[in-house]
Amino acid sequence: MPRAKGFQGIVGRKKSTTWGTAVAVGATDGIEVLSVVPDGGTAAIEDNQITGRVTQRESRPGNRMVRVVLRTALRYEGNERDIAQVFGTAGVPATVDTSARQHVLKMKDDIEGIFNTLAYESMKDTKVEELPSVRWNRITIRGRSGQEIEIELSGIAFDWKDNSAINTTTTIDTITLPANREYALMTQVVLLMNAQSGGALAAGDAVWINGFEIVIERQQEGRVSTQFADKIDQPICTGFAKVTGSFDFAALQDGTGGNAIFLSEQMTLTRKKAKITIESPNLAGASTQKYQHVLWMPNLQFGEAKVGIPGPEGPTWTIPFHAHHVPTIPTGFTAGYLDALIWENFNQATADPLA
Repeated sequence: MPRAKGFQGIVGRKKSTTWGTAVAVGATDGIEVLSVVPDGGTAAIEDNQITGRVTQRESRPGNRMVRVVLRTALRYEGNERDIAQVFGTAGVPATVDTSARQHVLKMKDDIEGIFNTLAYESMKDTKVEELPSVRWNRITIRGRSGQEIEIELSGIAFDWKDNSAINTTTTIDTITLPANREYALMTQVVLLMNAQSGGALAAGDAVWINGFEIVIERQQEGRVSTQFADKIDQPICTGFAKVTGSFDFAALQDGTGGNAIFLSEQMTLTRKKAKITIESPNLAGASTQKYQHVLWMPNLQFGEAKVGIPGPEGPTWTIPFHAHHVPTIPTGFTAGYLDALIWENFNQATADPLA
């Protein structure tokens, strides 16, 4: 009798075009994951009719509401497909340094029509689960000292099934992974930050951190109408997209690489601009361009953070921030980089992530 073993799991996702209709996941659609966890299901409508007994009769099925969270280590190649689903704007990447490709992911106001089919094999050669349509509406990227950087995707799904005729135990074995699987590491992170109206970011603007988190969240809601009976329509936007996050510090420090000034700047909501570069030591290009993720934030403000004296060892501390778009490009930023967050990814993947 076969039993499920997590290490045998195969996971793939593929951009689809019709909400509620699955597509077959196959070659190049694979993704290595730390976990895939769906939740929700069919709501139970309780029977509250009085029958002369102290207990109730059986429930009837209500609406199906399914969500899913996928966690994976951030790599330099492959994750551009997942990030682009939340950002909404990608395109065919530009060629850089002969063999490298520059993917520029920007925030589209409306991500209507952008969603995936997600399929995974939970029991080897026996059981494949399918979410026919998933709208990723939240990305969390987090780095911790000495660790791989992690990316977490949260989404709203049309349905969950384990009897699909589209994604089966046969089709799941056709899934392949990107050729380059190099991890992005916290040791490869450089944070530059200065005044929003200041000069171009330079090495002297480095801020030393031992952790960070950035959350890009689309306010989306799955609503049920008679179009799909008990399943949700394509999720609809219900509010502003939010870009929030935090920086972690190993110590309260003044001077070069320091962070003490951020305490007073929070009190005045001082505007900053920042760039996070995550750079591999290996070349994506022929001679100069390395594998990279570069996150540009033209306008951020700090949230509440206070530092005390916890004891003789001194404080570690964290400061939250909220990023905003700007009407005018800050000094040193690339033309058109006005969004709250612009994500560049340099690798060797040649396809449009949203194709």
